[in-house]
Amino acid sequence: MKVEIDRHDWGSLRSLNGEDSLILRAALCDLCEATSDSDVDLAIQRIEDEAVTQGLLSESSAAAARCLVHGLYTLTGYALVRSLETLAAIASGGPAPARAATRTTVKRCLEEVSLGFPAYCEILESSRDIDCRSAAIDLLLMCGLHDPVLRPAARFALQSAISSGTLVELDDLMAASLAELERG
Repeated sequence: MKVEIDRHDWGSLRSLNGEDSLILRAALCDLCEATSDSDVDLAIQRIEDEAVTQGLLSESSAAAARCLVHGLYTLTGYALVRSLETLAAIASGGPAPARAATRTTVKRCLEEVSLGFPAYCEILESSRDIDCRSAAIDLLLMCGLHDPVLRPAARFALQSAISSGTLVELDDLMAASLAELERG
C-alpha cells in the first residue's frame, strides 16, 4: 500500500475543502502503521474527512480508493473492516456541489474500487468477520451496478453465498443486493 501511496501527487490533488491532499496521504500512511483499533479509527476518520464526507467525493477520492484497494491484501482485522467500509462509502459517493469533484471523479472512484472485485468475492466467501462480509456485499453490489461485465460475477458470488447457508444473518442484505443487480 505504501508504494501506491507514494505514486500519487497528493500536493496537486484537491480535497473536499479545496486544499491539497497531503493530510490524506498522511492518514493513509497512518492506517498502514496503525497498531491499535483507536489508531485505525483515527486514520480512517481523517481519510474520510478528506476523501468522502457526507457522501461527497473530492478530486483525491479516487487516489484514496486505489490505495485502500491495495491495502486489502495486507491489512487485517479491524483495519480491513474499516477500509472496506470506507471503500463502500467512496463507491456510493457523489460529486460535491463545488468544484472538488465531478461526474468524472465519481466514475474514476468506481473504477478504482472495482479493482478490488476479486478480493471482495474472496472476503464474502471466506472471511470469518461478519462486518467484512457485509461490506463485501455492498462493494460487490456497487461494482456490479457500475460495470456490466462484473454484474454476472457479482450475482454469482451473492447467490453462492446465499446457497452456502453460512451467512443467514446477511441473507436479507444479499437478497436485496441481488434484486438491485437484476434491476440495474
